[in-house]
Amino acid sequence: MKLLKIIINLFFASLILISGKSFAVTADDIENANPVGQTVEFWVQYSDERLDAMKARAQRFEEETGIKVNVVHKGHYGKVQSAMMSSAGTKDIADVARGYGNAAADMYIVTAAIDQTPLANSKKWGVTQADIDDWGANWTVGFTPYFDGNPKLLHESGKSVEILYYNKDWLNELGLDDPKTPADFAEAACAATNKDFSGKMGEEPSYGYEIDTDASNFAAWVFAHGGDVFDYDNGNYILNGPKAVEAMEFIQGMANKGCAIAARGKYTDQQYLGQGSVLFSAGSTSGITYFQKAIEGGYNGVWDVAPISYSTSEPVLNLYGGGLIMGNTGDANRMVAAYQWMKYISNSENSAVWSTESGYGFVRASSANHPAIQKMRDASPQYDKTLGFIKYGKGEPAVPGYYSVRGEVEKAYAAIINGDDIMSTLNKLNDDANAILKDATDN
Repeated sequence: MKLLKIIINLFFASLILISGKSFAVTADDIENANPVGQTVEFWVQYSDERLDAMKARAQRFEEETGIKVNVVHKGHYGKVQSAMMSSAGTKDIADVARGYGNAAADMYIVTAAIDQTPLANSKKWGVTQADIDDWGANWTVGFTPYFDGNPKLLHESGKSVEILYYNKDWLNELGLDDPKTPADFAEAACAATNKDFSGKMGEEPSYGYEIDTDASNFAAWVFAHGGDVFDYDNGNYILNGPKAVEAMEFIQGMANKGCAIAARGKYTDQQYLGQGSVLFSAGSTSGITYFQKAIEGGYNGVWDVAPISYSTSEPVLNLYGGGLIMGNTGDANRMVAAYQWMKYISNSENSAVWSTESGYGFVRASSANHPAIQKMRDASPQYDKTLGFIKYGKGEPAVPGYYSVRGEVEKAYAAIINGDDIMSTLNKLNDDANAILKDATDN
């Protein structure tokens, strides 16, 4: 293992030396660039209908601008990242790649990705303040304060937030209002555990809350309690911070009373909510149609959505999803061409249409009034309600190595739900997370 780490570190170090040689592009280079006739290499993780839809959009973009875009399926997100990092320092790197903030941070360390701020600030090629206001939280989460200068490493093209899905009929039977605070939530969860829903299907026991133990759910509850999982000022994880402890005490408290359990399998929280034996489930807004189908195929009654119950003055919701990362080509013409493509596919029209084609949430507030989105809003009051949640978005750590940290969070979260000591579990998790961060940055 030590030998492998040495080899990896030497590889990354060589990438930094190679890619740092002559790839500086100035603000003047950007202003004087000519994107017409350029070819943008766009590496993506999606396939099938979404890939076809994006290729069709690229064709329209070329007809309108004279800039060609090659949309290339590279495999899952990890393969896109590997391809970008292995081509750092060469002209073969993609101009734009799909990825999460932590992947962008990994790429930035080896100079495979660039800070998009100079492109965004360009008077000729950049974005306006009106654009930024229209993106709202979807603009701000693209910055990475872990690095000096707070570079913008991600341009958002499709996002979602973690919310609550729940059985409104059951809540009414319990005589309770929609939960707003964690105390409200716990009261309802325990009441549901102790009183079956009249429309319950099957023989499964009733639970108030079945918990998907992934890292995004962990972060969502920490955010809802007014905390964070990473301290950007000091550059380290705070997974054992006071608010994280408070959030886990809340979760474990429900579990100890039998009111909440860890998910029994993949999407079982969704399945049993649909069957009327689970009152609450938490998940992405992008999964709203799956919850709707589970309920329509199950108890087929009234259901609703809400922000994750919060102790703050207003909701703080986990905002996530892959965005657009700019490759470091060192070519101002290519960079400007790439940025025009990124702006194009995230404009109000395309953001709305892509949302209907892909299932991702749109990233522009103005897209909410698009006819395609309006049709969805009219058909689903729950979907319509989720559109007001995006402004409360807060992102997970956009730092190197977070992909590996997520796996450790999931194991610790499940252990806490199952009764392990909270403080010692979170202390170990925090130590492990910061060790992963150090390994990812010590080249």
